[in-house]
Amino acid sequence: MARFIFLFLASLILITNVTIISICNGNSIHAVCIESEKKALLKFKQGIVDRTNRLASWVSNGYCCRWTGIVCDNMTGHVIELHLITNPIWEVDYEVDEADERSMLGGKISPSLLHLKHLSYLDLSNNDFGGIHIPKFFGSLGSLR
Repeated sequence: MARFIFLFLASLILITNVTIISICNGNSIHAVCIESEKKALLKFKQGIVDRTNRLASWVSNGYCCRWTGIVCDNMTGHVIELHLITNPIWEVDYEVDEADERSMLGGKISPSLLHLKHLSYLDLSNNDFGGIHIPKFFGSLGSLR
């Protein structure tokens, strides 16, 4: 009888853990987009020059965790990654053509990113921000790795 109870409890724990893992991986639920982080991203977008409309999904009535380049934590909904790389150019002899230049983001990098308290990854590579220096406020992005 004790063995039966042990096996029953062990299987119940296993089923519970599988369900939790499934939820954590986003297979069962999606966390809600954090409104303050959505506003910060929209403010960031205002300063960006986006000639090819790459950030068209970034709209105020949209679900920010599904926007192009945004990765959110599935449990909390916090923005944790921002992938705004323009097509990577791996070849040494590659010459950037007009289409590549048009697809590059530019403009100003807004300090509104400071409102993304859980942002751990930021990729703005292969864009053209006019040779500006890395903004000093980047040092205050405490979760950035």
